[in-house]
Amino acid sequence: MTKKLTEKYNDACVKLFKFLKMLYEGDVEFKKVIDLFSDGEYNGKSNTHVTLNKYLNAMKIFGIKVTKINHKYKMLVSPYKIKFSVNDLKSIKLLKQAGEILTDGKNKTNFESFINALEIRFDESAQSICQVENSTQNLNLEFSNAEITEQLKYCAKLCQDKQKLEIIFTNNKGEDINLLCSPIEQVYQKRKLYLRVLGNNGSRVYDIITDDIKSIKQLPVAASNQAIPTTVVYKIKNRLAKNYKIRDWERVDKIEYDGSKVIVNKNEDLNLLTERLMRYGTQCKIISPKFLKEEMIERINDTLKNYK
Repeated sequence: MTKKLTEKYNDACVKLFKFLKMLYEGDVEFKKVIDLFSDGEYNGKSNTHVTLNKYLNAMKIFGIKVTKINHKYKMLVSPYKIKFSVNDLKSIKLLKQAGEILTDGKNKTNFESFINALEIRFDESAQSICQVENSTQNLNLEFSNAEITEQLKYCAKLCQDKQKLEIIFTNNKGEDINLLCSPIEQVYQKRKLYLRVLGNNGSRVYDIITDDIKSIKQLPVAASNQAIPTTVVYKIKNRLAKNYKIRDWERVDKIEYDGSKVIVNKNEDLNLLTERLMRYGTQCKIISPKFLKEEMIERINDTLKNYK
């Protein structure tokens, strides 16, 4: 029995390292990944995709971020990170632009592989700076917004220090909120920089716009070791259930007798998620967590006030 378990664990480790090797070489097609973990025997009906999710979760625990884009897996964060300065990032971007004018061929392919090898080794701070640059489409390679750059550096330091925080910020209703939390990472969405934190009770992830933060105080207490993703469960029915396209971060928990589907959503930005669910109207109902159900009711009531 012990021998069989050892062989099973060894096989799992070998497959994991093969997957990492494939990711280091570039984006990997879904078929190649599923073939690897099914030993080439995937028939569309086996539970290989469940096994794959277990491997992806294991990699996430060790800080290796992998995402699926257009049926290809891409490594966002390597287990081996390099701390690049702003000047380093400018140089890499210049090299990348220079590579774009090379003629197609072996030299261009090797050059692009080299740039990709650098990019997947960016630490969190370098990734955030590049997100800002890409989103604002600043082509002069000058980081002119000194305030955002300083915010990036400060938020990166908070995440690296791994201490609990007491944050006072203004929410979207103009109310001041005092929150005890643990820092997770920086996020750049819709031209705004967010600090993603885990609430003190460990049940909710908050994305706080840095411009809305009034004060941050580091507490002499270690932050939570691992971010627990906010899991939202909701039911969709009728035509929506029939035509709904499952996102990469979602799964169908069950299908009821009338065709309704119970969806489990993990770690999607809650503001974006609630806005999306509101558009579904009566064909969607949030089941959990309780605080999100209450926020949805409040949003609906605020909307109804416009018609009174």
